[in-house]
Amino acid sequence: MNQEQLFASFILDRTTGIEIALPAEQVIEALQITEPIQPLPTGTPFLEGIMPLRGDVIAVINLKKRLALAETAYGPDAKVAVIQYNAKRYGLLFDDIRDVLRVAPQAIEHLDAFLLTEESVIADLIKLEQGRRTLELLDLRRLFADGGAAVDSMVPLQEQAPTVQRTYSQFVIYSCREQVYGIPVADAREICFFSDIDQTFKSGKVEGALQLRGQTIPVLCSATLLGCTDEHLKPTEATRILVLQSGSLSFGLIVDAIHQILVMADDTILPIPGEHLPYLLGVGSNENYRNIMLIDVQELVRAQVDRITAMSRLRKKEEESAGEASVTRHVITEHCYLVFAIGKHYAIELKDVQEIIDGGDFMSIAGGDGLVQGIINLRGRIVPVVSLRSFYHCTEQNMVDRQPNRDDKLIIGRANGNLVALLVDEIVTIYKQERFHLTPSLRPELQAKKDTLDRLIEFVNGSGLKEHVLVVNVANILRNHLRIPDPEIPAAPLGKDDPGATDQP
Repeated sequence: MNQEQLFASFILDRTTGIEIALPAEQVIEALQITEPIQPLPTGTPFLEGIMPLRGDVIAVINLKKRLALAETAYGPDAKVAVIQYNAKRYGLLFDDIRDVLRVAPQAIEHLDAFLLTEESVIADLIKLEQGRRTLELLDLRRLFADGGAAVDSMVPLQEQAPTVQRTYSQFVIYSCREQVYGIPVADAREICFFSDIDQTFKSGKVEGALQLRGQTIPVLCSATLLGCTDEHLKPTEATRILVLQSGSLSFGLIVDAIHQILVMADDTILPIPGEHLPYLLGVGSNENYRNIMLIDVQELVRAQVDRITAMSRLRKKEEESAGEASVTRHVITEHCYLVFAIGKHYAIELKDVQEIIDGGDFMSIAGGDGLVQGIINLRGRIVPVVSLRSFYHCTEQNMVDRQPNRDDKLIIGRANGNLVALLVDEIVTIYKQERFHLTPSLRPELQAKKDTLDRLIEFVNGSGLKEHVLVVNVANILRNHLRIPDPEIPAAPLGKDDPGATDQP
């Protein structure tokens, strides 16, 4: 199976923007330099020196020298990434810590063999954001081609202390209302800016949502979940969203600031007595932070699980069987609807929604038949765009026509392996409704589309009023109006009694 891999990234050189990535499991911790690195007069030019680390002494490597950069000096705010290779620990110098992120296998590009030499320590690139951000993946096997013997031989024997065999855990350290917290690195997916949040989905303790690679990630406020405050959220320049994934649960956590990745020996973490604070794994500390509250992610959001899963968009993976995928989708999205507006409220079953993107991102088509307004390139797949306002003739005088703009949204609908982008005025909410009713009758102008509006639900709007909302049938829009056949079903001629045999709008 193609599984995403967790990486830690670091800024090697601010001037050139070189960014280095390491598999997260190889990074024990990343920390600030609190004492000068002790130089060693050796014949290895990239060995910066040695530094103490909790009763041990580790060698510190200057990667700028190892990679033969023009400028090899580091400033007073430099960071050290402590890595472990062949049961020994080493320090790698960086200008700064960047983030922790999950990377899909297809984002990793191997350099051609003829471009590499025996001295090469970078053999792969990680390409993100459509190539606008590139990380150089450091290969520790190439960096320590001799197993680290050359570096170890430069460290005086009297300075070396035996490594204590202990188990360690890594945590992402963040602050919230003057208190410092830690979340296991294994649960961390990536870090986003607060400006990326879409407040369309704000409801209860959910502050909004992020759109990440076709998935809607609900975002919650750490301060609210921890009971720190009931005051209105006031983000600053340091505010970040820490995207977490624990089991099948994905969500974002708004935090005041993210500080570093920290490793702690498991036997130094103090347990919490009793069971009254189940979301706390324990309390840790280090030189920079006195008391770090360590969080159990699943326990932290236990009361919000239903709301988080209801907002999640499930994308069918290539390697999943159709039966397995359909069962999973049913559990998460059963009886849930995405309510949207095109002058009036309509809905779409949440299981038929793949993702939501901005409405201004599609290419218009001139001279079309009026059904398809344009197309979008969705990660290499061409998807037709249908304006539901035009499709359902929502042009009454009390409904102002709107041109596509940055406020409009495209709902990417999916049915039987096919996709369609539905242009709507705005997203209203996600709504759970156990029962639905068959549509009794429709206005004359909607009769030709009755196959796409075969049910309705009762929706209580923001004013507390109950209204009947028609539910859009994505499969019939694709099959009967766009004439895109199901991949599993051979196309058949339309007869007079077929609901798709009506004239196109």
